[in-house]
Amino acid sequence: MIVFSYIVLSLLLSVFILLFFIFGIDALRGHDMATSKRVIKVLVKIIKEHNPGTHRFYDLGCGRGSVVLVIKKEFPLFMVYGIDNNIVRIFFSKLRSKFLRRKIIFKKQNIFNVDLKNVDIIYAYLWYDLMPPLEKKLRKELKQGAIVITNTSRFLTWKPIKTYIVHPENPDFEKLFVYIKTSN
Repeated sequence: MIVFSYIVLSLLLSVFILLFFIFGIDALRGHDMATSKRVIKVLVKIIKEHNPGTHRFYDLGCGRGSVVLVIKKEFPLFMVYGIDNNIVRIFFSKLRSKFLRRKIIFKKQNIFNVDLKNVDIIYAYLWYDLMPPLEKKLRKELKQGAIVITNTSRFLTWKPIKTYIVHPENPDFEKLFVYIKTSN
């Protein structure tokens, strides 16, 4: 019985060390800014308000997939994509979607190499320094009528059609900016 206890304890310790190592590497490979549940509720509301014809949703920098999991639950007919440059985050996102039985396509890819010409809705919660090149890419590639929703960071020259203050007690925290692609 004691030998069995040592084996189980050793296995648990090994799993803990492995997970600590995986998440430690993940932390070193870039930021992971999680979107709050409050913002996700507002995001769902925005999508319902603007409701484009076809339904292809992309989360650029999806992290561990919290946003895309809710979007797929709320809009089961949407084609939902999560894009992130971190293989660990993509792995755990895929696990979560399998466990919750939600068909979501996750890609380990640089957001600037993704083809976005057929996308209807884009969500991005990214660092400020990524916004100017992302704005340029989206204005060039997106089809007319596509919706872009950014969290906290905004585009320099593209004017939002609406701004949502999610936390009135801290209006600059997780503010959502909604853009609609018009002509180039």
